[in-house]
Amino acid sequence: MTEDERQSIINEITEKLLLNLPNIVGNLITNHAALLELNKEFYLTHPEFRDKKDIVTSVVEMIEGRDPTVDYKEILRQAPAEINKRIAQVKDLTLNAPTKPSRRLKDLDLNTNGEL
Repeated sequence: MTEDERQSIINEITEKLLLNLPNIVGNLITNHAALLELNKEFYLTHPEFRDKKDIVTSVVEMIEGRDPTVDYKEILRQAPAEINKRIAQVKDLTLNAPTKPSRRLKDLDLNTNGEL
């Protein structure tokens, strides 16, 4: 294979890829719009999850991780039961950051180390 033949093949492949790029981007945009619509419908059906989007995301990712071939509609159908279970688990947790202890040694009370 000469250098000219090689370059000709590279040019043809590049041209075909560039000509297909609008179709690829169009498909990606269409898929994204469809997923946005499914998410919108999900939150309209389950408004109680609107302020729990981190839990919803986690559960959807978990279900998808179990079987990546599952359709997104099926994932959203399975998700509410698991989301409710997770919300029940974390509802009693306090998520406040603890205060930092004093690092000054003279403030340290050496008599509070517990009983032996």
